[in-house]
Amino acid sequence: MPHPDTTLNALHTRLQPLRRAALCKRQLTLSDIRPLLRDLGAQPIGESYEGRPIERISMGHGPLIILAWTQMHGDESTATAAVLDWLQLLRDAADGEQAAAIGLPANWQELVTLQVIPMLNPDGAERGTRENAQGIDINRDALAQQSPEGRLLWQQVQSLRPSVAFNLHDQNPYYTVGASSEPATIAFLAPAYHPDKHVDSARLQAKQLIAHMRKVLAHWLPNGIARYNDSYSARSFGDQIAGTGASTILIESGAHRDDPERQVARELNVLALHAALQALLNEQAREYTLADYYAIPENRSDGLCDIKIHQLTFVPQGREAFQADVCILHKGADYVVDFVGDASNTAGFVEVAGHGKKYPATVHKGGDARALLDFLNH
Repeated sequence: MPHPDTTLNALHTRLQPLRRAALCKRQLTLSDIRPLLRDLGAQPIGESYEGRPIERISMGHGPLIILAWTQMHGDESTATAAVLDWLQLLRDAADGEQAAAIGLPANWQELVTLQVIPMLNPDGAERGTRENAQGIDINRDALAQQSPEGRLLWQQVQSLRPSVAFNLHDQNPYYTVGASSEPATIAFLAPAYHPDKHVDSARLQAKQLIAHMRKVLAHWLPNGIARYNDSYSARSFGDQIAGTGASTILIESGAHRDDPERQVARELNVLALHAALQALLNEQAREYTLADYYAIPENRSDGLCDIKIHQLTFVPQGREAFQADVCILHKGADYVVDFVGDASNTAGFVEVAGHGKKYPATVHKGGDARALLDFLNH
């Protein structure tokens, strides 16, 4: 069904042809995105711990300054592809009728300046690790600033003074939307800038923008959008940047059923970012309230597992038989037991009935699940 906003439909239609095959995978490295960085006029702004370039793409020259960064965690690539998709769309609709077709004023580049860092942690990206080459989680380095990448991000915030900041990440696939069994494909947060969770005008705007993005995305994803708990985290960059007066928005890309490469979340990121830009320029987000933000269900951790076995009977030799659910995670080439017991609050991407089957041993958290899966398959 078409979205009621025709400009968002037009944007949605334009996305598919932009997808470069090199970006249609879970793990991106600097070499994967370098051709697009060149096409989009990226400029170096610093270096990683191992000397890889960190680049920024600039678009527009207006007073509303928006800063976005992604792949702060090297193994979280979904939004990297998304921001490059979005910037291609914006470049191709620079002004006039093309801009109007995707819901922007013809002079939008005179109103806004976009500053995008598509890969803040190229060393971690090369390794496929969350941390940088020092072993530091950059997003827990906002106070100590022992990582060159963290120092660079803070320098960018101090020099650019953004009005709006987008902190773009991936979350593990096991989050669900509230108490449901639906995977949280997109999760939002307007981070707190103080332990008492004050809502100043900038944070109010962030929450209004999130409510608007949620409404837009709900057309395509009615049950897959969640909201993070806003506990204050002084070591995290999002919380510290919110403290500068920027309307700071965390977007986490999560799982979607039958989408291992997270291309659904990639597309939804583009639509969310563009909806936010539209709302900033036409002030549409002002109609939303705090109640609209808090109506988004909370992002629940451990609501899913890769494989859930229901009510399997265990009959270990010489011991009392018992029934239990088993949750299994797929880690690389391995299948690992994650939970044994009452898993009634956890759903599986794959669910297996264990009723009537008797396994002649026990299994334990952290153990290899292959023998159990082989037993069930035969």
